[in-house]
Amino acid sequence: MAEYRYEFGKRWDARVPRAAISWLMGRVHVGTPDSEIEANIRRRIAKSDSAGLYTPALVRQSIAYALACHRRNGDLYKRVMSGRL
Repeated sequence: MAEYRYEFGKRWDARVPRAAISWLMGRVHVGTPDSEIEANIRRRIAKSDSAGLYTPALVRQSIAYALACHRRNGDLYKRVMSGRL
């Protein structure tokens, strides 16, 4: 039976490396296009030692999680810059 974790109001497969993706997204400029985020995650998965363990569904979830983190960071930036934080 698969294990899941909940974040951003969604259910994520426990195998999605959430801490690593969150760390990486914290170091990406908030203006980076989604296509670059997706390419970055795909490239990192392909180069990883565990690349063979990633199913297409797990790759999609990892990309979706990265984009959710990226959007959260962009929203935080907008709130800070608008003075509403």
